[in-house]
Amino acid sequence: MFHWSLILVLDRIGLKPINTVLQVEKKSEITGIILAGGLNLRMGSNKALVCWRGKYLIDWVYSAICPLCSEIIISANEGDFSHLDAKIVPDRFNRIGPVAGIEAGLSSSKTDLNIIVSCDTPMLTTGFFRYMIREHEGFEISIPVHDGTNEPLIGIYNHSVLSRFQEAIARGQFKPPSIIKSCNYQEVPVGRELNFYTAELFLNLNSPEDLKQ
Repeated sequence: MFHWSLILVLDRIGLKPINTVLQVEKKSEITGIILAGGLNLRMGSNKALVCWRGKYLIDWVYSAICPLCSEIIISANEGDFSHLDAKIVPDRFNRIGPVAGIEAGLSSSKTDLNIIVSCDTPMLTTGFFRYMIREHEGFEISIPVHDGTNEPLIGIYNHSVLSRFQEAIARGQFKPPSIIKSCNYQEVPVGRELNFYTAELFLNLNSPEDLKQ
């Protein structure tokens, strides 16, 4: 029987996984949590369901993480996501930003490893997330850093950090970066030397102007 470690070995030496390996990868004990519960003030409508290049923004992200996850959770307070095989979880704390989505997603997750990703980053790939998982060992949170910028709403989160987020919310601390820094975290460099890298990899679409550009 194939094992997750074998997949990483194959990936490391550049071999493309055969169908059997992909099936095992799909069953890995990883939950994908898509953050789609924002106020959408800049977009003017539910950006998760905005169509871009022929697909909803959330569909791009879902497709990227689906091969790696045993379950996908969408953190959302509104919108119809019935076309996706996912569990919809609303925020338990209102109007405090993405920290509420992370808390809600981790509260509903049944796995130790969790992919956290915002719905407005459509160019992220399965290869990118596979790389982040591979680099995550020994840390509670791993977030990517590129061109001097880190991405706190994209990364791998252990379920054990849930209590840190809940404690921070109770204190009125709602900024994910400061909570992340209270955990055993790392910034994983992502650059042009990686075979999945593209100039658009971390494209973030927040407004109608972003969509046009």
